[in-house]
Amino acid sequence: MRQVLFRATELLRRPPVLVLAGALAAGGSALVFLPLFGVPGFELGLTLSIAVGLLGGGVGIAAVHQERRLLSGQAPRQAPEAPRPDSPGALAWRALAPALFLNLAVLVPPFLAATLYALVGTRCDPFSLVGFYPLLTVPSAVLSAVAGVFCGFATRRWGRALLLYGGLFLLSALPTAWPLVFGPQVYAFNHLLGHMPGPLYDEALSISSALLWFRLETLLIALAFLALTVLSLDVPEARLRRPRVRPGALILLVLVLVPIVLLEAHGTDLGLRMTDEALLTRLGGVRDTEHFQLVYPRGLPREKVERMARDIEFRYAQLARFLGAVPEGRIRVWLYRSDEEKQALVGAGRTQFAKPWRLELHINGREFPHSALKHELAHVMAAPAGSAPFRVTTRLGVWPLMGVIEGMAVGADNPVQGDLTLHQWAAGMRRQKLAPDIRKLVGPEGFYQSAPARAYTLVGSFLRHLADTHGPDKLRALYAHADFQAAYGRPLDALATEWETFLDSLPLDEATVSRAFQRFRTGSLFSRACAREVALLQEEARDFLASEPQQALELYQRAARLQPQEPAFQLGQATALDRLERPDEATRVLAALAEQVKGQPSLEADVALAQADTAARRGNKEQARAFLDRVLALAPSPEVTRTAQVKLAALESESRAGPIRSYFQETQEELRLLRLSNALESTPKDPYLHYLLGRRLLQVEAPTDALPHLSQALEGELPEALRREALRLRVQAAYLAGDCGTVRHEVGALPDFGPAFRALTSEWAERCDFEDRHFGGPLVPRDAFR
Repeated sequence: MRQVLFRATELLRRPPVLVLAGALAAGGSALVFLPLFGVPGFELGLTLSIAVGLLGGGVGIAAVHQERRLLSGQAPRQAPEAPRPDSPGALAWRALAPALFLNLAVLVPPFLAATLYALVGTRCDPFSLVGFYPLLTVPSAVLSAVAGVFCGFATRRWGRALLLYGGLFLLSALPTAWPLVFGPQVYAFNHLLGHMPGPLYDEALSISSALLWFRLETLLIALAFLALTVLSLDVPEARLRRPRVRPGALILLVLVLVPIVLLEAHGTDLGLRMTDEALLTRLGGVRDTEHFQLVYPRGLPREKVERMARDIEFRYAQLARFLGAVPEGRIRVWLYRSDEEKQALVGAGRTQFAKPWRLELHINGREFPHSALKHELAHVMAAPAGSAPFRVTTRLGVWPLMGVIEGMAVGADNPVQGDLTLHQWAAGMRRQKLAPDIRKLVGPEGFYQSAPARAYTLVGSFLRHLADTHGPDKLRALYAHADFQAAYGRPLDALATEWETFLDSLPLDEATVSRAFQRFRTGSLFSRACAREVALLQEEARDFLASEPQQALELYQRAARLQPQEPAFQLGQATALDRLERPDEATRVLAALAEQVKGQPSLEADVALAQADTAARRGNKEQARAFLDRVLALAPSPEVTRTAQVKLAALESESRAGPIRSYFQETQEELRLLRLSNALESTPKDPYLHYLLGRRLLQVEAPTDALPHLSQALEGELPEALRREALRLRVQAAYLAGDCGTVRHEVGALPDFGPAFRALTSEWAERCDFEDRHFGGPLVPRDAFR
């Protein structure tokens, strides 16, 4: 150890090594003041693994040159007595040990700084994701030291050794980039740089078995480099020559190469990479259409496959009209059973994604119609207008401009959420002073600095406005490089001002503006305290709520302490306390929360709805009714309004109370349906029970059975919000039942409930017309109620 410390100290006397070590230790420590870096978790670990992977090889090269000076008696000061190395292994270790020591030592100050900062300066748990730090940094530090020593012994000149290390670094990038560019995955592994699990939008991270296998392989590769160094090292010259037969090193090389080969051979099984062939085998089902190849999970019912095939062709036709051009070649759609399956196979568990240059998109199984299909397909269909090599908006063909890329997809999708259009949501955001500057969002960095919900909505509204007012040709011209002046003959500022004036002129009531605050209040990942830890806490709490409410309560309490301004965690506490049959405590939590959210109508409505539930469970109907009246007076979202109206109806009738309570609380679908059906036997004309039963039957894919119940509900007295939803559901049920005549009749007779409602309902008639032209008629389910 004395020899190692002496050599490490001498290395630090060399200015280049001192600068490298100082940059890693001090620079890594300074990162703790940046968002997400104040804990020793994923972000800090990834940054340090990249840094030590890039720079750590220089330390190994310097260690070799120092060893040569010591062997030649040119040491600047007296070295501790040590026998002259008489074997390649001893010489290689003398060079490697101090390099390895320094590469690992520089990782300690950032770790300690982040831990101390988290303990003293934040409420975050410094150890919630601490496993990422050693897993990402240590193997990279080891490999860079060993590879640096190999390069140092390979040549006597510094410059050539650095070039050789650079070559090894570039070589390591090939197996990283190849499956990302030419394969279906979005996660990345690199032995020197670490691991990127996929898009930022999957906030709750956990250590996967794939990462463990990969870091084991990194250490095995480091041992292979060491064995190759020993096999080739000429001790008198301290230089690599032609490999010689040295039994110990040869045995070591064989022992590490065998598991490396096995790991590589089973890479797709272990999650280290994914190929098209392996993914096709895993999913198993293929359905070809005119413009698509749909790859779906084996065992998916034939009707669902056919419904998806028609859906993607319908979306293709819509986007072709919007974009004014289509890509050449068949588009491949990968469909997964669940978030977990997609995460394991290609990454991005909860995030849908597309690869335009490969003409493919990856989506999770969702209710029909798929909420993200049109958006992701728009990325692919915009590919002809994008710039090479990835066929998206870039600067100089390299730097992606995500504001324009995502704005194109959102604008093409033009989604309706709640009862508001894309432009109405954007206008509401502006009225609440939550809207980032669109001029920055479409630039190189601004998009990632904003909360996703805000950024996506604004850029989508902006580019949709440009398409509607200036046509698709100019929008396609813009998509290549985001050059607004070249595409529109006007600067970005002028176009942005025109759009802002348009939004500010839209008529919005106070309730709409309030709902915009509720939807867009959450800041970006980089602006939230302990964001990764809280995302993990929230996910775990949801999982524990049904089975272990006490554990869920503790997790929600921890999340609320970390982000006290987020009311969702106190609402979660109240729900967990109700599950634990502690209504008094739930009441106190909600009362305190009600004071906290005063002046924010949408949040007030959410809290009042939870208070009504607690009061009803305590048997205090009058108090529950007062809270529900308060909810309706606040004019919240359509979803909350309908819920409050149904719960008020339950308070007004004993025959409704049981089945409605079961509707909201029961987890088994069969019991929900049974209790609603039994209740209708005693009150056969109750519009609320018919509405709920029709809704549930539609959700369990029984549209034919749902139709009469929705029609019966509309014959009775329902509040406007419920009547509007029943009308919408009846149109949807008629389409899914294959009754396009009813669809067209209902859509033609609907009252004018605004542009959002009109867009949602008229699309069903549009689907009917499309299927008549392309499929000879609608899809009629063979067995409606299973």
